[in-house]
Amino acid sequence: MDRRDFVKTSLLAMSSTLLADDQDHDLLLSPSGFSASFNVPHSLPPGKLNVQYIRENVPHFETLPARGQRYVDAVPDTLDVAERAKLCINALTSITDSNADEEVYWLATFYRNPPVMEHNFNDWVQNVEGMMEALPLLRIATGSTQNNQVDPTWTRVLLKMIGPDGLVYVPFGGRPWSSVSVAITYARPCWAPDGETIAINDPAVAHIGNPMSCQRAISTLTVYYLRDKNPLWKSAAEKMIDRLSQLAVDRGDFAYFPDGSLIPNGKFGRNAPMPTGVMAEENSGRIVQGLSQYYRATGYEPALRLAGKLAHYVRHQAQYYQADGAWLFSPMEKQWVKSWNVESLVNGGHGHSHCIGLLSLLEYGLAARDKETIEFVRASYEWAKSNYSCALTGFFPEWFLPRYDRCETDTIADMLAMALKLSSAGVADYWDDADRWTRNHFAESQLTSAEWVYRQAERYPHKPVAWNETADHVPERSVGAFAGWSTGNDFGVEAPNHPHSIQHCCTGNSARTMYYLWEHMLAYEEGGLRVNLLLNRASEWADVCSYIPYEGKVELKVKKPLSVVRLRVPEWIPANSSEVVGMTNGKQRSFRWEGRYLNLGSAAPGELVAVAFPISRHRTKETIGNFPYTLDIKGNTVIGVSPGGENGPLYQRSHYLASNTPFREIERFVPDEPIEW
Repeated sequence: MDRRDFVKTSLLAMSSTLLADDQDHDLLLSPSGFSASFNVPHSLPPGKLNVQYIRENVPHFETLPARGQRYVDAVPDTLDVAERAKLCINALTSITDSNADEEVYWLATFYRNPPVMEHNFNDWVQNVEGMMEALPLLRIATGSTQNNQVDPTWTRVLLKMIGPDGLVYVPFGGRPWSSVSVAITYARPCWAPDGETIAINDPAVAHIGNPMSCQRAISTLTVYYLRDKNPLWKSAAEKMIDRLSQLAVDRGDFAYFPDGSLIPNGKFGRNAPMPTGVMAEENSGRIVQGLSQYYRATGYEPALRLAGKLAHYVRHQAQYYQADGAWLFSPMEKQWVKSWNVESLVNGGHGHSHCIGLLSLLEYGLAARDKETIEFVRASYEWAKSNYSCALTGFFPEWFLPRYDRCETDTIADMLAMALKLSSAGVADYWDDADRWTRNHFAESQLTSAEWVYRQAERYPHKPVAWNETADHVPERSVGAFAGWSTGNDFGVEAPNHPHSIQHCCTGNSARTMYYLWEHMLAYEEGGLRVNLLLNRASEWADVCSYIPYEGKVELKVKKPLSVVRLRVPEWIPANSSEVVGMTNGKQRSFRWEGRYLNLGSAAPGELVAVAFPISRHRTKETIGNFPYTLDIKGNTVIGVSPGGENGPLYQRSHYLASNTPFREIERFVPDEPIEW
């Protein structure tokens, strides 16, 4: 069950005493998942919907295509980040509804015949969980033009959602599913311009906005600005930041946003309580990342100032993390999963909520050069690795609590992003974490084939398609998306509390992390090239061809003069091993060890620089989500798991047992202007 629907069902289970104190208790949802307080249609009107945005006329803008060099090359048929990023683009742009301004379908369900995608209130993940942010980044990394009609439409929609006061407002009118599975906790209370509350189903409520609706909008506007320097994006971002600064409750050294949403020009009431626990992070933590990214890109001081106050609140007043970085299980989270008997637990909680808060704090720490905040994030990252997770494969549970057996890919994406950013900043060396998690549960959580989905659907009796669903080529359109609730060996298992297969918050966050991977694999430093991860990737300096896990070998096709090449050897190779061999154009070359890196000296355009080393294979037993598994591992890559999965089995990789690497021809793309993100 997705996090927002956990909110719904937990509220349904609350006592009547609690409900008596809630002025909006009439908004509780019926067992069908449809709001009892809204008029829910039984069908959609034909043709294009007339969505009632807060603005109709927006300034002219151009959506620039990615510019760069394209060429076809034969490369090892191993994990290629750009090729996986292209699959992300397929999902991001194919799960959209052309009759609703390319709005995404929030959920995909494979445990039925036919498989369907569903519209509901949570479609707003398109903005708040990074889809709009990730798409232009992945266009830069891949040069893909697939479904490029989506980009200008999304950009236009974003501008139409920004109100005169600067906030992003989600429209109700023209989107009939906006009343389906209403995320009550996230939208309530609803604040009016006089600081009083208004029922969210009041006819006067046509649009709702809050800090959550703005958090990734700031990031998206920053990407657009870095891409084309159009002052339109800068103006919109700064107006949004200024309005958020006005709305924040400032307590001197910290600030926060109260619970709830606002109608246009609304303001939080004077007596609105300070949130703690998960809602403190949701309201005030996530937005720290966008503010920090904008400051880093533009130097806009109000963004950093607000980010700093919110970061201080999340760390010291929110009661969501201990001082040493351990996670605190907030009362609301315990209500969501009370059937797991978690009342006595102090540490743990929702994985993505904690991790996205940490990633936001890290972004602030790096932008502000705040070593204390950075060290706090590092300690909390270590706590997450050591509790309830499988750091060998990158299986991080949706809920950090004993015996929980499902992984929400969001959490892997967040942990992987932290590993990459902490390592790139020189805070710690987590490159081996990044390598293991990328090759294993992160890669396996991405849907790469539609065939098994159809096979699975045939097991079920036919079920009619509801008015807010589509069955149109759902498996093919979902290729590139990420699992919402995978297990240690399966893309997902049908269960009463996990009736769906994909929640696209996972797709948005994982797609962005795919760009982080592409970006941080290589680093060009003062005329030299540092290779941090041995995966396939093209670049302007050299193309990386990785033979792993078939063979212990990596090649660099050098394109530009490099004063020095440093290449990080995998963790299974002992430091200073005599079995590591360096070569240039097939002839052995000398090198020296610098920690885990090989200093291979200078390289000239046209040279083929290679490094060869042994690749190990072993078996190990791991308990993942309370189930015992036997893992067959080659290098860092899990090539088989026992017992195997039954629905969308993971780690079907027996082909990696071969010792000769197959090749394939692909189009490689090198962008003219990558974005540091």
